[in-house]
Amino acid sequence: MLFPTYQFLVFFLIVFSAIVSLKPKVDLYKIVLLLSSLLFYSFWSFDFLLLLVLATVYNYIILRAVCNGKYQKLALISGLIFNIANLGIFKYCNFFVTSLFDVLNQLQIPASFQVLQIIAPVGVSFYTFRMISHLIDCYQQKIPCPKFIDYATYITYFPQIASGPISRSREFYSQLNSRQKYDYQIEEVIVLILSGLFKKYTLSSFLFNFTQLPFKVPQQYSSIDLILAAISYSCLIYVDFSGYSDLANGISCLLGFRPIPNFNMPYRSLSLQEFWKRWHISLSEWLRDYLYIPLGGSKHGKFRKYINLFLTMSIGGFWHGAGLNFIVWGAMHGLGLIVTHLCRDLPQAVHFKLDYYYPKTARFLSWLFTFSFVTCSWVFFGTPNWETAVMFFQGIFRFSAATFQFNFWQLYLVIGVIGAINLWGDRIAKFLQIVFSLKNIFVRVVLVSLFVYAILRLGPSTVPPFIYFNF
Repeated sequence: MLFPTYQFLVFFLIVFSAIVSLKPKVDLYKIVLLLSSLLFYSFWSFDFLLLLVLATVYNYIILRAVCNGKYQKLALISGLIFNIANLGIFKYCNFFVTSLFDVLNQLQIPASFQVLQIIAPVGVSFYTFRMISHLIDCYQQKIPCPKFIDYATYITYFPQIASGPISRSREFYSQLNSRQKYDYQIEEVIVLILSGLFKKYTLSSFLFNFTQLPFKVPQQYSSIDLILAAISYSCLIYVDFSGYSDLANGISCLLGFRPIPNFNMPYRSLSLQEFWKRWHISLSEWLRDYLYIPLGGSKHGKFRKYINLFLTMSIGGFWHGAGLNFIVWGAMHGLGLIVTHLCRDLPQAVHFKLDYYYPKTARFLSWLFTFSFVTCSWVFFGTPNWETAVMFFQGIFRFSAATFQFNFWQLYLVIGVIGAINLWGDRIAKFLQIVFSLKNIFVRVVLVSLFVYAILRLGPSTVPPFIYFNF
């Protein structure tokens, strides 16, 4: 069930009507929220729901052993192995079996066996990350062992289960067990929901048509078309994912939880390090706290720091998908971060003085390089495999004179709108909040209705699925 659909609207209106007055009755509030989350997840597949419930129960048993048992470290290791194996089976089994089959064929070793096509449950990566971080936090005594209903509600919380943001257990429990709901401003919620609808229903759905075929059969398109397709995909994945985050945060506000910042105008970044502080913030912080720092972070010298950065981003790339293209995507960002840190670690006397004498030029070049690097890396992320990504770049640099197919003013307009969101998104949001905070309720309703009508008119008849549902 997708957020920007009439089915979800009916579902949420029923849930919100049932839950809005229950916040002071915390125990009943938890039960209704948990049942709503399980019902929401069951719309994808009852089998997926059963797997989620079994994983939640097993992890809670391990969690109790981590908190209270004599063999806490053994319990932690067994829990980590279970979660990593569970994720590995559903996301990487096909990849490893197919790779083994290819290797055996190349070595001319006879091999014929059935390759199982295992379908990964929706959101398996995101709820597994919650389970892993919760185990580690309890082992490190950062949080006490929760009640089962609290834990189950945290893992299955429906606005975030499919594509995040990845909430932290401490903050979630404090809000879940509070009799006072999050004191949101209604204009804040309106802007979040309208922003999410506009990004996903209108912008993302439009860009979807300009990225599918070029990323599958790049040899059929000219160099200019492929460049536009790459830029379009950069825009697509941003509005698609940040649109989901906006909707999830808006829904969470209505349910009594604070919004979790997950995107902060990432394409205005002047360095790759800044980009990862603005892009998918909850995942970046998760990788920092539960992978980069445990690997040693920057405590053991600069060389070790560079290795840890590369390993963290490479593992993060492999987490996104079982394929060489995802590993290359992660490794590219790992190497890019190493270069960024290496330049900053150089003595000040070695630094180039362009930023001193020509600061505006330096800022523009920094932005251009960062955006170009990120856009090139998205090619590996968006293509189905490594070979197609290579063909995509070959198509760009062959400067073919094929027919220019993407010469549409609407495409340039959409890219310009997304550029404006990345440059002035915070100002636009504040302005809209001021507009929607007008005391005249009639004017407010009319304005919201006009925005919704415009979004629906500009959107398609069917909404493409969220990109990050694949991860």
